Amino acid sequence: MSIRATLNRLEAAENGFTGSEFIAPLCGDHPVLVRIAGLVCRLKVTNPPGLDGLAVLKASSSSSAVYLHPASLGEASGYMALLPAIRLILLAALPGHAWLCLPADRSEQRLPTDGLPVLRLAEDGLERFETVIARFDQRQLWYEKRDPRRDPGLAAALRTHFNADPAGLPAAIEQLRLQGLSAMERQAYKLAREGLRLANSTFEERRLAETLGHAGAQLTSLVEHGKVLVVQYSVDGQPHSSLVERDSLEVLSAGVCLSGEDRRFDLASLVGVLREGANQQRLVFNQNDRFES
Repeated sequence: MSIRATLNRLEAAENGFTGSEFIAPLCGDHPVLVRIAGLVCRLKVTNPPGLDGLAVLKASSSSSAVYLHPASLGEASGYMALLPAIRLILLAALPGHAWLCLPADRSEQRLPTDGLPVLRLAEDGLERFETVIARFDQRQLWYEKRDPRRDPGLAAALRTHFNADPAGLPAAIEQLRLQGLSAMERQAYKLAREGLRLANSTFEERRLAETLGHAGAQLTSLVEHGKVLVVQYSVDGQPHSSLVERDSLEVLSAGVCLSGEDRRFDLASLVGVLREGANQQRLVFNQNDRFES
């Protein structure tokens, strides 16, 4: 097909679309997306009602539309039925009737892999760990309903354990004795617990966890003593405890015998030394170093 013929086809499609009524989800003052002759077009709604939800709009052009009225239950059901359904587990509420989610099916491959998906237009009253059904338009996830096939008691039990100790971290999922949980429900609990741990962690904990993580180690605990930090961590499953300077993370005492060369290393480089020494079986643990809070 020639370029002129293609342009004529697009012009005819735009002219045919102008003046037509259609259903689309409204989210604040964001533009709505429609597909015209195979092309995705952004339409600005000129008189948004200030409410989120499915609405009936009238196209003024290929770039603007007028709000008419909320979609009826029948219209909303018909619109949703055109989109593929995806089951999601709710993780954390976001502003504007939105939720951070996790796919309920491990094999789900239709969603983007760069971060956790966001569910839009969620109804009031939803709670963490519930399983819901959403519709996916290849760009956004739109809430449809709670999943009637999933036992709500499982989500309630997870919330009970998650909220059991408001002052501390919830029990790890491995410690819970709950029957019937799916692998993704367990993963959702882990992610929510890790998010809470990070939110409650100090700046020093986050900094050390990142430093050790880049070196392939894992922070276990931290005790702060002024300008000195007592860091407990694991390298390839082997526990270690070192004394480091707060600002530079220079090693004051490695916790292993380095022949007095401890201060040559910072915490990140020490991890490499510990790993190499363990592989060559050349490290001697210094039993005289006792780091107590």
